[in-house]
Amino acid sequence: MKWHKALPGIGILSLQLPLLGLVYLAMSHPGARPSPPMGHHLVPMLSPQVRQGLRTYEQDCRTDADCESQLRCFHNLRTGSQYCTDSTCGTDEDCPEDFACRTLRAHNKEDLVRVCSLQGSRKEGELCHELPRLLVDGCEKGLICSGFCGRPCRLEERSSCPEGYVCKEGDHAPSCVPTCEGRSCPEGQRCVSLLGGHGSVCMTVHGQECELNPCPQGMSCTRSTYPTTPGKIWMQCLRRCGRSTPPCPEDSACFLFQCRQACNPEGPPVCEPGFACGNNQPGQPWVCLPSTRPE
Repeated sequence: MKWHKALPGIGILSLQLPLLGLVYLAMSHPGARPSPPMGHHLVPMLSPQVRQGLRTYEQDCRTDADCESQLRCFHNLRTGSQYCTDSTCGTDEDCPEDFACRTLRAHNKEDLVRVCSLQGSRKEGELCHELPRLLVDGCEKGLICSGFCGRPCRLEERSSCPEGYVCKEGDHAPSCVPTCEGRSCPEGQRCVSLLGGHGSVCMTVHGQECELNPCPQGMSCTRSTYPTTPGKIWMQCLRRCGRSTPPCPEDSACFLFQCRQACNPEGPPVCEPGFACGNNQPGQPWVCLPSTRPE
């Protein structure tokens, strides 16, 4: 049974607070509903009666065109599924125990939905997942995940964040994110900017330095970090694949809509340093993936 089917009360995303008064409200009451950032639309939470009358509610989708106008296509990173939904929570009180209502982006990257996200054990400054599957991947209570766990803050007050952190807007609310700008990193690491301009952190880069060297035409820079491997980031120039795209090159395979280096777990090693031959589940091709095992 799909997670979003098993917990119909668990909702979808929320947004950040542009006004000082709203920011203060969110800091004083973590369950308060933030306002969407300028230029973004927050998909409302529909009543159970309205949801029952929608034929595409919680049905699989590829784009918003597969959903009725009240819904948006949402990629649930926790379950790996993509389906039509509204916002499924308004505040923390709408979520089960140990969950918090958070604002996330719909598949179109523009609209926002509020969803119940599992609270975890990650501390301030640690890597996190916005929609974690495990406690170890989520932020502890009172912290916001914006790539890293951080306390809520006020954009107008630098002192609302501790030393080594900076207050940045996020889809849910402003939070303190780490910064290494103007500081030296340990040997073998460099100061890497976080996606969306959400701070920077010293990391060891595996793969291709596509943040510094743009990818060839037709390819995009994919960056991967994992809460269980702090201080490391994997960068690759990858080509998108799928039904409406050309087939992957002969030495690669289509894995989660990206052409990745094909490999054989019983054959000679072909993966570059920092990567290992693997797949997610039976039936998927074997490809070179970031190796998150301790070295």
